[in-house]
Amino acid sequence: MEGSPRWRFREMRPGEINVDPIEGEFFTTEALGSVADALVRESIQNSLDAGDEGAPVLVRFSFLGGDPGRREALQSQYLEGLVPHLRAGGAGLQDVPVLGEDFSAILIEDYGTRGLQGDVRQYDDLDEDVRRNDFYYFWRNVGRTGKGSTDLGRWGLGKTVFQAASRINCLFGLTVPKDTGRALLMGQSVLKIHRIGNKRYAPYGYFGVFDNDLALPVEDTAYLEAFAAAFGMDRHTKPGLSILVPHPDRDLQPPQCILAAVRHYFFPMLSGKLVVEFRAGAKSHRLDAASLEQFFSKSKIPEKRGMLGLIAFARWAIGQGAHTRIPLREPAPNKAPKLREDLFDPEGLERAKALFSERRRVAFSVPVHIHRQRKVEVFRSRFSVFLEKDSCLDKAEDHFIRQGITIPEVTSLRHKGIRAVVSITEPALSEFLGDAENPAHTEWERNSRRFKKKYRLGPSTLDFIKSSPRELVKLLTQPVKGRDEHLLRHIFSLPVMDVGGQDGGPGKMSGGEQEPKADQAAFLEVPGEGLWQLHSIKGGFRLSKRPAAAQVPRVITIWAAYEVRNGNPFKKYTPLDFDMAASPMEVRLEGARSLLCKHNVLQVEVHSLDFKVSVTGFDIHRDLRIKTYP
Repeated sequence: MEGSPRWRFREMRPGEINVDPIEGEFFTTEALGSVADALVRESIQNSLDAGDEGAPVLVRFSFLGGDPGRREALQSQYLEGLVPHLRAGGAGLQDVPVLGEDFSAILIEDYGTRGLQGDVRQYDDLDEDVRRNDFYYFWRNVGRTGKGSTDLGRWGLGKTVFQAASRINCLFGLTVPKDTGRALLMGQSVLKIHRIGNKRYAPYGYFGVFDNDLALPVEDTAYLEAFAAAFGMDRHTKPGLSILVPHPDRDLQPPQCILAAVRHYFFPMLSGKLVVEFRAGAKSHRLDAASLEQFFSKSKIPEKRGMLGLIAFARWAIGQGAHTRIPLREPAPNKAPKLREDLFDPEGLERAKALFSERRRVAFSVPVHIHRQRKVEVFRSRFSVFLEKDSCLDKAEDHFIRQGITIPEVTSLRHKGIRAVVSITEPALSEFLGDAENPAHTEWERNSRRFKKKYRLGPSTLDFIKSSPRELVKLLTQPVKGRDEHLLRHIFSLPVMDVGGQDGGPGKMSGGEQEPKADQAAFLEVPGEGLWQLHSIKGGFRLSKRPAAAQVPRVITIWAAYEVRNGNPFKKYTPLDFDMAASPMEVRLEGARSLLCKHNVLQVEVHSLDFKVSVTGFDIHRDLRIKTYP
């Protein structure tokens, strides 16, 4: 074995086929939106696949920079020997940094994972009895993987995003495998075939120690401790993987990475399976099931309102058990499945229609059959579909989630103002959909060759799953048989009377409030999913907890807007209508305190279960629409 750690590219021989790497192109497509989306999405995916059973996975992104000591260590110790290859003719780098400029790097660490386990000397997998080897597949393979059929990553290409995120196409990996507890350090840089002097070099270079042509990890304890200390790694003996991306792409900034993490992994965060931390200088953010709403409530990002709505909806969906989901019947086996009315129990369909028309959230359990080409057995599986109406949405919004990861290019809905989440967790169906995914895991492709060869009725079954939100909404929005009490509610808005004079007799509104006089406004209520009750009071409204609700969220956001004949009233609000912070508006709080009161938005922090929020001063001649989150 050759001595101290160093960089080495293999010298090419005459007659070799010239092939430049192209795998990085899979992660620069418009499907992922940006390099931030690609890096965050793929690195968290790899960590979730390596998760240790029973514990949440923690992924930490640290943005390093401005430290002369780190810059000097990087240049003099860890990039020495790589620089001539970076500057070589034909290396293919578009934006080679001046290595004397200010240091920058991104450190990505995971915990609650098994690290890169396996024999570090393995260099092929042609023997049938070879055990799963994460170390071998991470460092010595491209487009080949040892992952299982239900893992999030399936193509063996996700790890290449680390090099693609670096302006010098470089990464260092420090891992502590759970099975050995022994720290290992290697590095890799992926260039093009290049020439230094009269010698041609292959694209893949390694940092480590070498046994002839075999790159091996550094295991010297003192060396690894110095490397970890130089870049602030908190690895020591904790199992997991730390990836250092030196000289990252300039577009990799904390705000974009934070949004990418929530956009692609909000479901496992809210499920308690994933925690993501971001550190940049003295600032840090922790995103988990307990903090997501609070983070976005305090943020100033333009996507704030939409993200709060999605988070509230996803949290509700995760809390739905089997008994709260409306079950559908199994489609006929050995036929292309269709989501039609005959899959419903008649009473179940009518109940779903009633809930949906009342702007209540609805959950469905949808059975599906998986037919494999080479097996007679039919695999029975199922997936969940969750639907809600949200008048704050400018367009339809659907999220297809396989084993926690969002597949962003799969869409179905065409109905404005409706949000859907489709969740797939069962192994057989997850394997089926994973086989249909493209390399970047952004789309399910019905005509891919390996997918069609593996499954009978594969394309039609895939279409059944992808179109499920759209088809369900079609069924739920069919005209209701008989009399519709709410048909003209958006044109003629009247107080809801308690038929028969209950709760105080004739002349009382439901909830015990006095019937509004002729000079009082009538109000349209957006129900709060069993949490809130909304009362009409003179010149305004009052919000409080429903008696049946055992608890309520700590923070409530309330939007108000005057009703309009056409369009979204919240989008057409103007401060000329009213401003909750200005006269004649008056906000009275009991058991709560104001966090934000501006224009048509009121956000309060609840201190007591018997809280009351009262707002008055509205134009008594105009109808009002109220919206709350959650």
